Amino acid sequence: MKWIHGPNWGDGTARLLHDTLGAAFHHAPEIEEICQAVGLPPKDYAWGQSAALLWPSITRDSFEAGCLEVLVEQVKARKPAVAPALDRVLGAHVMAANWYSVPERHLSLLLGPGCARALLDRAELREHLVDMVLRSYPVLAITGEPGTGKSYSRHLIQHMAGDPALDCEFKIIDLEDDVYDHVDMTTFMTMLCTRLGLAARFDVDTNTEQTRTARELVDIFVGRFAALPPRLRWLFVDGLDRPHVPSGVHVVVAQLAREVEAGQLGETRLIVTGHPGDFAPSVLEVLRHEQLSGLTEAHVRAFFNGLAQHVGTSISDDQVSELVRTVVADAVDLADLKLVGSAASRAAHAHFRPGEAP
Repeated sequence: MKWIHGPNWGDGTARLLHDTLGAAFHHAPEIEEICQAVGLPPKDYAWGQSAALLWPSITRDSFEAGCLEVLVEQVKARKPAVAPALDRVLGAHVMAANWYSVPERHLSLLLGPGCARALLDRAELREHLVDMVLRSYPVLAITGEPGTGKSYSRHLIQHMAGDPALDCEFKIIDLEDDVYDHVDMTTFMTMLCTRLGLAARFDVDTNTEQTRTARELVDIFVGRFAALPPRLRWLFVDGLDRPHVPSGVHVVVAQLAREVEAGQLGETRLIVTGHPGDFAPSVLEVLRHEQLSGLTEAHVRAFFNGLAQHVGTSISDDQVSELVRTVVADAVDLADLKLVGSAASRAAHAHFRPGEAP
């Protein structure tokens, strides 16, 4: 629906309209003359106010009277210099905050509240998440060099897990942001139990061999987990390759993966980033693995072409090139996935939804 036929007075198009009207006509006699021309009673307004206060009242009243479009055309005729800006208002469409969506969540290119986060590339991750949902693959490992965006993959995983049709409980253990100094096997299992609302005390002898300690910790956890109501759960363990994470944590996560694969944690799926990959053979047989590499301008170009296809509009090569230049200039470094994601989202909103960039 055209914005002019059902305006959202709190969005960017409304701001564009009011700013343009205020710049074009800011003297009360001129504004009063326009009101009379479109049939609005001048007596309804306090003409001692500034134009910034008058125009919002006038535009709302003109919409209620069915003459907002006529008012815009009147201003265009009287002040041709502002016609391009007002043509943008006339051509704008009303779109909700979630204006972008695709039926298949794993294909989503814009994620999060207000579609404010772009996810570029991740073809393998998308395929593996479908395998987890449709084919019950139990364990997914994401690896790559520092800065390739292993942690950033969480946004698509969370988006998938948030599908109401999936009815999934999603829990995150972030070994970078949630741990301030030291983490060991017991600390990790304590964090996991706390997130799931389970008793978090472990009375085990940590002075024994690592593998034995890991088995004892996970055995206790499996027993406690049985008290939870049955449901699908995705556990996302992020940051296993961080310098402060010792090998013992890798061992206990590998043991946890073994129990997930064996069905001892019900309908639980385990997703890990940065694990060295020394899982049990039974886990390796069913492991989904995404190996990440760095982003390139080709990935950014593919993002905008894919987005245009999703929303059903055409986009020229020149337009895509300009959008890519904008993203590269804003993000500075394509290795910073957070900056690239934000820059690509802003460029996408500005291109596909003019005047309403978040």
